[in-house]
Amino acid sequence: MRDEHEHTVAQGDDGNGGHDAPFGGECPVRWLVDDIGRFLAGDEASPAEVGSVGRQALGRASSEVHDLLHSAYSADEVVATELRFAGPERGFRRTVFALPPTPVALMLLAMRMCDVGDDVAVLQHTAARGTTTRRGRWPFGMAEAEHLTRPPAGEDDLAATLADLASPGDAG
Repeated sequence: MRDEHEHTVAQGDDGNGGHDAPFGGECPVRWLVDDIGRFLAGDEASPAEVGSVGRQALGRASSEVHDLLHSAYSADEVVATELRFAGPERGFRRTVFALPPTPVALMLLAMRMCDVGDDVAVLQHTAARGTTTRRGRWPFGMAEAEHLTRPPAGEDDLAATLADLASPGDAG
């Protein structure tokens, strides 16, 4: 019986153009199958059981990797939104949400949680581009609520770049 993980190599050829064959001429995932199988089946398991358990685990994991890759965020995608309310009457309050509020939802929350003059801050945490913070003073209208809840994706890229170029200490 032939091991299905072995790499077929012609006699006298190392299969790698005269260089040492990587992984000793075996399938490059063989060590992974064996390591996973041995971990799951135990050190006392037979080589056949170790291989079977390892291959089954890798088969299940391939769909998990597929799902994981499809769940990746783009760099500027908002992954959490934090609302902060602060004022002299009620003090400082904050909550983190998985979903960003719509402008109307922000206004409704502010109506319930704020007094006139309270500071409202919307922090949008992105996957890889940091946090965007926008502030308003309650009460505000729909145009301000729309501005506060607007996703940061690409909105301020040009302005930030121009501001960096014009910062003190730069030649120009």
